[in-house]
Amino acid sequence: MSDPRIELYETYKNAIFLYLYRSTLNRHVAEDLTQDTFVKAFQSLSSFRGESSIKTWLFKIARNTYINFSTRKQYKMEIHTDIMDQHQTPQYDQFKRSDEQRMIELTLLELPENYRTYIILRDVNELTYEEVAVITHETIGQVKVGLYRARKKFREIYNKLGAEE
Repeated sequence: MSDPRIELYETYKNAIFLYLYRSTLNRHVAEDLTQDTFVKAFQSLSSFRGESSIKTWLFKIARNTYINFSTRKQYKMEIHTDIMDQHQTPQYDQFKRSDEQRMIELTLLELPENYRTYIILRDVNELTYEEVAVITHETIGQVKVGLYRARKKFREIYNKLGAEE
């Protein structure tokens, strides 16, 4: 009989990691936050009430872990260090993107956290409005309006960054 924690981890580790990677643009930070997310999930697994899906519950933990992390001052330094490292050491990285993808990632990073979360969860991870609402503690209407505003702000920033290059 296999351990349900291992099954949980194997099933959702990539989705959680990619959410955190797209939120931070730093592979090492995303790996640490993914690990922290699953540690927290395992510690509170017995108190999971089933009011949402396991997937939604894990994304909620991941988002809270990311928010707690991003409030620390070291976060900005780690992003800049990671970006500088990428320019100085050309090496294959499965998460490295094309120039356009990199511009998309930098645009996401410029967005306020709640806008970035809407776009990553809904457009990238293809979660339903209901799942995003549970993760963000908002109504479906608030999520829809927030996503509309997030996409609009994304386009503004993306176009501005494109004009600067």
